[in-house]
Amino acid sequence: EMMDEKDLWPINKEVWDYLDGNGFHLMSTMYTDLVNNYGKSSSIDEFAQKGQLLGAINSKSIWEVWNYNKLDYGDRFCSGLLFWYHNCSMPQVASRMWDWSLEPTASLYHTANSLEPLHAQFDYLKNTVSVVNDYYREFKDYKVIAQVYDINSKKVFEESAVVNLPSDGVVNYALTSQVHFIKLILKDEKGKDVSSNFYWRSNDKYEGSKTLTGPAASGFEDLSKLKQAKVKLTYKVREDNNNYFVDITLRNTSGQIAFFNQLQFLNSKMSPIRPSFYTDNFFSLMPGEKKTVTIETAKGKLKDGAVLALKGWNINKQEYKLK
Repeated sequence: EMMDEKDLWPINKEVWDYLDGNGFHLMSTMYTDLVNNYGKSSSIDEFAQKGQLLGAINSKSIWEVWNYNKLDYGDRFCSGLLFWYHNCSMPQVASRMWDWSLEPTASLYHTANSLEPLHAQFDYLKNTVSVVNDYYREFKDYKVIAQVYDINSKKVFEESAVVNLPSDGVVNYALTSQVHFIKLILKDEKGKDVSSNFYWRSNDKYEGSKTLTGPAASGFEDLSKLKQAKVKLTYKVREDNNNYFVDITLRNTSGQIAFFNQLQFLNSKMSPIRPSFYTDNFFSLMPGEKKTVTIETAKGKLKDGAVLALKGWNINKQEYKLK
């Protein structure tokens, strides 16, 4: 939407840099190299999908480092985090959590996950699991479960630990593991799921801060080897005054991980209906896993019709025309 199609692909560095404050965010250089660590792209659509992966893990890492080092619990004292350059004042190729046209990115949903008040998280460099509690009360006898899956979606490891969460505190080093995909689940004292988290990790060695290396940044070309998964989608539409809701249920009916799925709420011209608010997006589903998502928008936005679309890394795209 921000430039002529001929400048989108192959990347026209002059145009991209102009829309990046003269290359201020390094989108056509460093970030392009990081996207290419997921494999070279053959189209702007493929490049954008891999860019969403990069944005997701980038934001998740920022917030979870803050979680880990909260107050006196981590390697260094941290009482807050300033997130600069949050809103886009013009159309640009660097958009953070949403772009100038209010289209939310994967960064938004992975930030929301990272900042949930009870949160289990994985450290890429230490290979450890921590649990964060932002409530001003203790939680005792909670259980954190770590599951590890290989590139063939085979569960190769599972371990659990009971944790007692201090008020406004962190339990670090709950579990350790060496992984490809990691699914973390936090259960309360009655066994009810209260939090979940998901990571993709390579075996690349981290070569230092001046490099684009490490288990969170490089070595993701093998993601192309993920086998096809199947996700069954059902939905119900409801209205409340001037608001329109789509309640969506998704279930992974295959034996494969359904990786990095995106829901889109589109008009009849297949353009995003904005603003629309998703309770979650850019999520992965383990074999057999079920998930619910609600999309909300204003009824006045539906004059041109509505289409619900689901696409993902290794699933067939699905489209539903809503009535």
